[in-house]
Amino acid sequence: MLLVFAKTLSIPLLLWIFIGTAAAWDLRFVLDYFRRRDVRHLSLLHCTSPNDELTFGHTFIDNNVRISTCSINKDITKIENVLRRHSVPVGVLLNGACDNTYNVLDKSSKSGLFDASHIWLILDHTSAARNMTIDDMFQQMNLSVDSDIAIATVTGSHYELTDIFNFGKIQGNELERKILGTWDQMNGLKISSKSFKFYDRWDFHNLTFRVVTVVVGQPKTFEPDMLTSLFYTKGISVFTKTAAIVLDVLKEKHNFRFNYTVAGRWIGPPDKNASLAVTNSLYWGQQDLSCTSARITSERLQWVDIFNPPVTQIESRFFYLIPNKGIGNYENRFLTPLSPAVWWCSVGAGIFCVAVLAVAAVLERRPRPAIYAMLSVLGAVCQQGYEEGTGIVEHRYSCQGQRVTLLVIGLTSMLLYNYYTSSVVSWLLSAAPPTLSDIDGLIRSDFELIFENIGYTTGWFEDAGFFYYKGYKDPKEDELREKVRNTKRTKDLYQTVEYGIELIRTGDYAYHTEPYSAYQTISRTFVDSELCRLGSLPMIYPSPVYIMTQKRSSYKEFFNWSLMRLNERGHIKAAQARVAGFIATCSGSTPRALALGQAAPAFGLLASITIVAVVIMFLEILWHRWAYKNRKGLSFPKTRNE
Repeated sequence: MLLVFAKTLSIPLLLWIFIGTAAAWDLRFVLDYFRRRDVRHLSLLHCTSPNDELTFGHTFIDNNVRISTCSINKDITKIENVLRRHSVPVGVLLNGACDNTYNVLDKSSKSGLFDASHIWLILDHTSAARNMTIDDMFQQMNLSVDSDIAIATVTGSHYELTDIFNFGKIQGNELERKILGTWDQMNGLKISSKSFKFYDRWDFHNLTFRVVTVVVGQPKTFEPDMLTSLFYTKGISVFTKTAAIVLDVLKEKHNFRFNYTVAGRWIGPPDKNASLAVTNSLYWGQQDLSCTSARITSERLQWVDIFNPPVTQIESRFFYLIPNKGIGNYENRFLTPLSPAVWWCSVGAGIFCVAVLAVAAVLERRPRPAIYAMLSVLGAVCQQGYEEGTGIVEHRYSCQGQRVTLLVIGLTSMLLYNYYTSSVVSWLLSAAPPTLSDIDGLIRSDFELIFENIGYTTGWFEDAGFFYYKGYKDPKEDELREKVRNTKRTKDLYQTVEYGIELIRTGDYAYHTEPYSAYQTISRTFVDSELCRLGSLPMIYPSPVYIMTQKRSSYKEFFNWSLMRLNERGHIKAAQARVAGFIATCSGSTPRALALGQAAPAFGLLASITIVAVVIMFLEILWHRWAYKNRKGLSFPKTRNE
């Protein structure tokens, strides 16, 4: 029979499971213990008469405690309903003298009720005639490091409390016992340790955890040192290394070890016939925790639990070289300062000036016009003057053509220089370089897309409903997936990091990988000019990743507490810094190219004005000749005086 007594409380809600007789118990001891533990809910599982049940109910109601009761004399199937999980801890009081004590403990053990959310207080009133003591019973129960069980033994006029737990019954460890404190009528409750329970459970006695990690490519030989190496290791991601380094600190501090299982991917469906992955091995209970980390979604939280705080972040990018063609399909490198193209342009402009000046020299009937034109332009380039001949001979030739030509050359050079510098400044201040800014730009680009062969990429490519990069449904990911599938390929879709980065240097490929993996190769192979042209498009923006464990794992509370301690002391940031690697960047000493397409309007305006100026010049020449002929044809009559 289930009775529920409820009353609005001004103190925390207490759940108390009670089994036993009223005469054998001191209610003050029970209330003192649970109030000390700040338990917020009380439930009574009893083997007493209905009258005793009502007496207990009224007693706790008078003390502003909510209580639910259930008799376990014969039927114990309702225990799980009474002990259902709450958002607050559940207190459990059990009298070892009840006949069904073992059955209650066994059912609670199989139901996972010896965990951090159930605080048990067991009064050891077992008689000598019973075959098994409370201690013998718990030897057979599935306890773990988060179990919160206190056995109260009556010794004379006081209770002696013993804390019992197990670092891992499944792993073969023995039952652990520690003296918790005492209680008597005069002094009340005295707890010997006032620290958090895991400080008293510090040493795991070389417990072996079953852990699963990920190494892409399934190496022939696996060594645990590969996971914690500070150098780049092929097939091991940065968030695997960071998690391994953090867990390695806990291994040394708490004296436990790992038995590794290597998987090829992080996420896998929880089907029995599915290939081995981190999530489904935890879901099946084959592993205790992961020695790697992954990005978590609401769907994956149905398969696994996670440890907080996150150990690092996941990030991926498409790496490529900024295209040589900008707006208007003009080459970017055309106007790079001191580049070969600039020198050839200067040579071409000089030849053009020599030709113009040579034509002018021919019209002036100068001897050796070609040499005269070449030396005059050379003198102008060297900021020196040049005059052919001396004395009377030079007066036979007019210098007007040379002066006009050099003036035009100087003015044109000045205008070109002004237009060029103003275009550079305006482009650097306002116009964006021709890099890819979003997935649309990547889809429309001429790059052939290649990928690192890593678990989440293969899953994304094979499953049309898998939106791993954004973490939510995004039609652009489907478009990108179709582009990858339908593009005529010159290289295989999946490439190693070393070869993928080498393909980037050709300028025809964009390679998807993690920045950590990419920069290990880029820093060794790229020259400064290539670093200045290197671009990247984020696909997975920095997102927290978490170490995973079994659903409702008994180790979750311990690892949450341990990781928060490491985070407070800077261990997690130190681990992130150790595996961050060297990020190669452009030094800035290599001149940056200006896309001619960006400056095309300025040069187009200059060219159009030049054409208009030439047209006006020819019109002026024609007008001058027409006016000269008209003036020559006029005749003025002579006067009589003349």
